Amino acid sequence: MIIDFDEQKFKNEIKSIVKQYGASSSDAKMVVSLALSAVRKASKPVNL
Repeated sequence: MIIDFDEQKFKNEIKSIVKQYGASSSDAKMVVSLALSAVRKASKPVNL
């Protein structure tokens, strides 16, 4: 599956989700960083 990934939208969505669970701003940033790292590790470059 190929998706058009928008990093900023991803970060904003993760922040929104974790803040609903009461995370602080710094916690939200940490979760975003960890989630983005996981996405990068699970992905591979695609040349179209």
